[in-house]
Amino acid sequence: MDLVTKLRQSNSYIVKIGGNDFEINSDDVIITETPREGWSVMTQDGETIALDLTITKELRSLGLSREVIRLIQETRKNSGFDVSDRINVKYSSSNNELLQAVSEHLEVIKNEVLAINFVLEKDLTDTSAIEEELNLKILLSKN
Repeated sequence: MDLVTKLRQSNSYIVKIGGNDFEINSDDVIITETPREGWSVMTQDGETIALDLTITKELRSLGLSREVIRLIQETRKNSGFDVSDRINVKYSSSNNELLQAVSEHLEVIKNEVLAINFVLEKDLTDTSAIEEELNLKILLSKN
């Protein structure tokens, strides 16, 4: 059993030096954890948790779809739509990654925003909202 594990379990560790026993306790040392690249680690009360912070293609796609939902919901609210209103959505973007994410998560997006129709328009000129960072334009109308 190594020093850190023993200190965490019993708050003390006996070191033998030249035939003599010396006790080390948690106040005698500073334990520093360095996570491997791409991970975050936290320890509290003897428990350690590590999170893999790598953004996979699937996670990125899901995140983009959530941003589309957020923009539509925010636009619904700002347009004075009722929470229960069914809507039609037209959207336009030259961001291929975003278009792929919308395609992959289309049914989830439609269900979340209560969209009856969700149509990609190549050149959307009339808009309800524009999200510059995502290069996304949307036009909402009540069904």
